[in-house]
Amino acid sequence: MRISILESLGENIFTRITMKDFLSHISKIKENKVILDFKKVKFISRSCADEFIKFLDITKKDIESINMSSDVSMMLKVVKNSLAALEVSKSDSSSCVVCE
Repeated sequence: MRISILESLGENIFTRITMKDFLSHISKIKENKVILDFKKVKFISRSCADEFIKFLDITKKDIESINMSSDVSMMLKVVKNSLAALEVSKSDSSSCVVCE
């Protein structure tokens, strides 16, 4: 199944709840293979990118993203790297400081 992000969400994706609702719809689709076409999508906010990346990490569906602009791709990469860095800092207990 192929889904146009432009038709579903528009060319600028701003709110976390919009992305969350969209991804909830995706998770209810019967097909396991889903292609998300980002053609003509100009912008995705950091919060939407965060929702999207976290969804990709937990879903059992085979999700493929195609036709991403460099701006959308860069935002997703930045968020993915931030989440990875956060996981590393959580696992490094020697650098944690407990404040009383």
